[in-house]
Amino acid sequence: MEALQREYESLLDAQHFDAGELDYSVLDRHIARLTLLARVANSGISVFDMYRRRHVFASYNFAELFHYDMEGIATEDAAYFSRHIHPDDLWTLHRNGIACMRYLLEHKELAPDMKLINEYRVEACGRYVRVIEQFQVLEFDRRGNVWLSLSMLDVSPNQGALDGVRSQLLNFRTGAVVPFPFPAESGRESQLSGREREILRLIGQGKLSKEIAGELAISVHTVNTHRQRILEKLNVDNSMEAVRYASVHGLLE
Repeated sequence: MEALQREYESLLDAQHFDAGELDYSVLDRHIARLTLLARVANSGISVFDMYRRRHVFASYNFAELFHYDMEGIATEDAAYFSRHIHPDDLWTLHRNGIACMRYLLEHKELAPDMKLINEYRVEACGRYVRVIEQFQVLEFDRRGNVWLSLSMLDVSPNQGALDGVRSQLLNFRTGAVVPFPFPAESGRESQLSGREREILRLIGQGKLSKEIAGELAISVHTVNTHRQRILEKLNVDNSMEAVRYASVHGLLE
């Protein structure tokens, strides 16, 4: 997660805001409308400020819909929302969010018409429920930076045995869908050598370096060297994140 967080911060750093040009009266007008929308649509609605790098609005009904602590949201901000996401879904959501952000920054002409739709699991009332979250740009600043982003969170009709993350980037004007992972993301696993793929599959089976070394008839040092290179190539912090990435991309099959 640390590598993803660094990547996310670098994307935010690529945008250069002028605080004097940001008119927060625009946000006040949005909040009035979004509060009404939350009541009518019965959705949890929030607004994230890319300049302040924090949520500047969270609708009152997060408490009613998901039993979230509103004071906790105000105090912990994004960490509070992340803490309630199923741990098996969190890494993939962060990865897809970063990929979406990069896509929007590279295709700003399309950004006003794009919506990221994620389906995943959150903890509510002591159990996990599937939710659908829709993200879109709410406001750009005068320089064209993505300034305010809107999130709408609803309980998904898809409950039961369905698990994992489902994501798609939708152009809601044309109906075109950009599938996940994006080509830029899916290229990472192609950098792995055959031996690295083999070791990654064994890691996914829960085997330790010593066991892998014995099975492949190589030294433990060689296994650990391959493990380090796998982390570097996939841009992840540890073997657990590497296995999650590999699972999403079918590398463990």
